[in-house]
Amino acid sequence: MRPMEEKLEAAGRRRAVLILCVAAGLMMAACGQRRLNVMYTENQTLVAVGYSAERSRSILGANSEAQEYCEREGQRVRFIKQDTTYQGQYDEDVTAAARTAGRVAGALGSQETANASRALSSSTDYKTTFEFLCQ
Repeated sequence: MRPMEEKLEAAGRRRAVLILCVAAGLMMAACGQRRLNVMYTENQTLVAVGYSAERSRSILGANSEAQEYCEREGQRVRFIKQDTTYQGQYDEDVTAAARTAGRVAGALGSQETANASRALSSSTDYKTTFEFLCQ
């Protein structure tokens, strides 16, 4: 083997080892607990936040965050207050009608129309906050 070929082969091995180390690091980081969207208030209560393009999924998301947080503490959730607000770019009725039309179009096989109707909504259209305690 020539010296130039040896250098290229050594560089290839170093690159492969580097890629394997980075991949292993990413896999180990993914094994940790999921970070929850929960924070403390001034009154020492907790607030969980959920976002979604749909009201019900926003509520479900905040509820899941609160439940999982208290489960990690070995306690149960005691809800204090819930607030859901629409913060979308377009009128709420227009966005809801477009989502419904998209579902119907998707069920009838028109995937292009279904995808186009989703353009009016965002994954943060609804924001739900749950104020709670773990007991």
